[in-house]
Amino acid sequence: MMTQRAYIQPKMQFCTIEDLMPQEHFLRDVEAAVDFSFVYDKVSHLYSSVGRPSIDPVIIVKTLMLGYLYGIFSERKLVSEIQVNIAYRWFLGIDLDEAVPDHSTLSQLRRRKFNSSRLFEDIFDEIVWKCVDAGFLTGEMLLTDSTHIRANASNEKKETITVSHEPSAYMKRLDEAALADGLIKDINPPKCKTAEQTKSLTDPDCGMMSRPGKPAGFHYLNHQTVDGDSGVITDVHVTPGNVADHSSHATRIKYQIDKFGFQTQAVGGDAGYDEPEIHAEMFKRGIKTHIPLKDRGTKEDDGMFTKGAITYDPALDVYICPNGCLLRFSSFKKGRGMKRYCSRVADCSDCPFKGNCIAGKGKIKSIERSYHWSEYEKQHENDFTERYFEVHKLRKIWCEGTFSHQKARHCLSRAKMRGLAQTTGQCLLSACAVNLKRLIKWLNGNPNCPKIALAAVIDVMSRLFIKIRVA
Repeated sequence: MMTQRAYIQPKMQFCTIEDLMPQEHFLRDVEAAVDFSFVYDKVSHLYSSVGRPSIDPVIIVKTLMLGYLYGIFSERKLVSEIQVNIAYRWFLGIDLDEAVPDHSTLSQLRRRKFNSSRLFEDIFDEIVWKCVDAGFLTGEMLLTDSTHIRANASNEKKETITVSHEPSAYMKRLDEAALADGLIKDINPPKCKTAEQTKSLTDPDCGMMSRPGKPAGFHYLNHQTVDGDSGVITDVHVTPGNVADHSSHATRIKYQIDKFGFQTQAVGGDAGYDEPEIHAEMFKRGIKTHIPLKDRGTKEDDGMFTKGAITYDPALDVYICPNGCLLRFSSFKKGRGMKRYCSRVADCSDCPFKGNCIAGKGKIKSIERSYHWSEYEKQHENDFTERYFEVHKLRKIWCEGTFSHQKARHCLSRAKMRGLAQTTGQCLLSACAVNLKRLIKWLNGNPNCPKIALAAVIDVMSRLFIKIRVA
């Protein structure tokens, strides 16, 4: 028999938001695992000691985290969801009869107060430290990749500008090393090279990306490092879309190793990271690199010898051509980190292989060798080992899979705001959401973990004490 429920007159009921909150809920696990009270110390310098009382900064941070945890891209929609969602109110500590902060308050605080601070990076670091303390994260294997994020900018509103490029800090260090080795007599002021660059008029911080297989237009690049064992994101670094992947890799690896105290044994990446700088910096730290060889155009062309056909003797520091002639060190290319080796005119003039070795009307054979090419070759001895294939399998799972997951569920499909700082904050909070989910999943699978058990006990006792006081 069908039942039609008649109109029920609303009645007063005595209950707390704690009674309405499900006992088995993800946000209960988050609350037990992470104590967000550290935010007060991180933002205290941003608030005045006088004036009107502010909205609790922890509520603001937790509100933003809710948006990234549940993939709510719009802050206006996020606020409307909090108004009707009991679990969200419980997590924020906003009672049923309390007003929810306005969406404009969120955006203004984020843009005007928190944008110039390290708050979002501090939140990210706190969650990573929770993973380290719980024994979930070791950092023994670090995998790095980048993904493009479409900038909040029109591709039509642009201008062409001329920019100057100085040698990188790495190249300057190579010049200093060459001076110490006696390869050069002095270090001249770096020569700035100029180049034309397309700049956005809407968001000047982004960059025009033009890569094979990638969408053309203004983008940012989110460079992330992931722990190969747990999938926890250990570092987030955002650059304009026209910056090469390898440019900051070595610096960021060293940064997170020093910050979190990782005992890293191996790093992995795609061919975009196959640069002598990365291999040399990791070799110096005793870290093995598992990076595929980049295609450097060494294939034979019209019968000409390639660089690989001329062998290098590390003991004598010379190249030996197929005819047995020696190419000795000639000069060092400042600002490029390249050592130049040349043959003698007398050796090449009557050489039977001259037509296969020297193009055009050249009289000598010259080869340029990177200052750290020996370390580069030693690191590539790890190629095609069992560990090499294991690292690349994990890189596809953790790096590419995590990016896909973030873009689908954690607000990384495109840039929400404009500017490098705002986009960095977006990428950091998206990474925090992923790390929290993986941390909670691991903790729930390890119920004997002392830290989570203690946090849960403290949380339950504090809430019980509050209920007794109210009664």
